[in-house]
Amino acid sequence: MTESDGGAELVSLSDDPDCRETPLPALDSWITPTDRFYVRSHFPVPEVDRSAWRLTLEGEVGRRMALSYADLISRPSTDSVVMLECAGNSRRHVTPPAEGISFSHGAVGNARWTGVRLADLLEEAEVRAGAVEVLAVGADYGEEEEEGAALELGYERSLPLADALDPGVLLAYMMNCEPLTPAHGAPVRLIVPGWFGMASVKWLERIVVLSKPYDGFFQDRRYVFIPSGASKASWESVTKLAVKSIITQPRHGEVVPPGEYVISGKAWTGGGEVARVEVSCDGGDTWADAVLVGKSTPGAWRIWEHRWNASVAGHFVIKVRATDSAGRTQPDPVPWNFRGYANNGVHAVAVEVPRRSER
Repeated sequence: MTESDGGAELVSLSDDPDCRETPLPALDSWITPTDRFYVRSHFPVPEVDRSAWRLTLEGEVGRRMALSYADLISRPSTDSVVMLECAGNSRRHVTPPAEGISFSHGAVGNARWTGVRLADLLEEAEVRAGAVEVLAVGADYGEEEEEGAALELGYERSLPLADALDPGVLLAYMMNCEPLTPAHGAPVRLIVPGWFGMASVKWLERIVVLSKPYDGFFQDRRYVFIPSGASKASWESVTKLAVKSIITQPRHGEVVPPGEYVISGKAWTGGGEVARVEVSCDGGDTWADAVLVGKSTPGAWRIWEHRWNASVAGHFVIKVRATDSAGRTQPDPVPWNFRGYANNGVHAVAVEVPRRSER
């Protein structure tokens, strides 16, 4: 299964469930077009009738709510650009191999989302004292294998109450100024800036305010870091994005013309902002600062560029690494975990510079 836009195609990694990623050269703009935006599903895409859809808000609240789609879109809306990255992005490059869908580096995208602030609904519902988490429940369900047994379950994840109240968290019903598509969570999905994509629950149908931490399957058995030999008591949750950068131009294996060449890509972080991007054109022996392009928008990625004087013929390894305002820099290598989550290791591509033609 593919989607195309002017020749760019999403690469299918799984038909059931539907999982597709974007070729890096297609991530060539600040806003990722919807049909170039990666898709990550755990189960078959549910069929949701927008006219019959209801979102319930319940649990530790003084006022239970049930909203239709018309109710939701009639409320004051907000519009923001937020990037999402699958927690399994770059899993293919983990050594030794990790368990899970074999994403390369293209399970990431930056889109404009329109929706209602979750914080506004929680305020209206009158969250009770003692509430600690907010659970988001999607309409998708199916089977997951765990310890050799098939489990029937749906997709749901929780956020700490303080994070759920962040004004950037949206119940989004539009993506890039158009209604959400089924693959991207129609009719309504959660958008959680700064967190890996598993927190942005699609096909949203229930919000439940909890008085104790949630320990469901996708909180307790998936999206956790499992180092080699670690006991379950030491597993840690996958939460906020790691600082990371990728090269979108040139592509791996490209023949780069001799002379000045613009290397470019994207960088992001889950905390603070991208402060610095460095590029090496000699496999990491020396590094030079790239130029950050455009303004810094909270929750979105940054474009970066570096001008390389490709004056010598040969084969070269280009690397990139980012540092954020908290002082975190991409590691090389990344500590291994069983499912290869949050791989933010230094990205590298190999290119060739041919000899100049003689006249």
